[in-house]
Amino acid sequence: MRILVLDTETASLTHGVVDIALACVDEDFQVYWKIESLIDPECEISPQEMVWDQPTLEEFMRAHRYPLSDVDVIVGHKIDFDIRFVRDYLPERFEVIDTLKLSRHLWPDAENHKLQTLRYTFGLDAGSAHRAMGDVITTISLARHICEEVGTDAQGLLQLMNAPLPLTTRIKFGKHKGERLCDLPLNYVRWLVDKADIEPDLREALAARL
Repeated sequence: MRILVLDTETASLTHGVVDIALACVDEDFQVYWKIESLIDPECEISPQEMVWDQPTLEEFMRAHRYPLSDVDVIVGHKIDFDIRFVRDYLPERFEVIDTLKLSRHLWPDAENHKLQTLRYTFGLDAGSAHRAMGDVITTISLARHICEEVGTDAQGLLQLMNAPLPLTTRIKFGKHKGERLCDLPLNYVRWLVDKADIEPDLREALAARL
């Protein structure tokens, strides 16, 4: 199984990758290859000189078709965000391991599930601040910690990805912030499922109550 850990830093929520990091790991999340690069986002940023001589995203991705074109599993923290910037360079089919979703499964009562919060909570490895490789290093460390907690490896994490959020998870927003999903009023649950812009795993867990 070919596993790639990915992170990007962007100029905005919709475009402009300015930093990218990739690492190939085995099923126990031991790193055997990695690369990082600043990226010319082809839009104005500050300071512009930081990236003036760097490759564009297309240039970087074309230069590193392997392992991108040969990956089975992509790992990251809120990985869907990163994938959408590089989707054109990935295989048609692959699986994902999202350490954000897994953290919500395992620690539903955590203050929050941001990568840096979990880093300090569990004493995870850290790289350079505000760099994509720093987040890749912390994500790998988090994945190892989850494997130790559950007693599994990457194969087991793929199976855990299919499990719904526990109904003991506390909602992090809105007028019922802090309440467990199982305690939310049904009319509010229906509104969230039908209308609200919420993450798919949360919607799936709430829908199970209807």
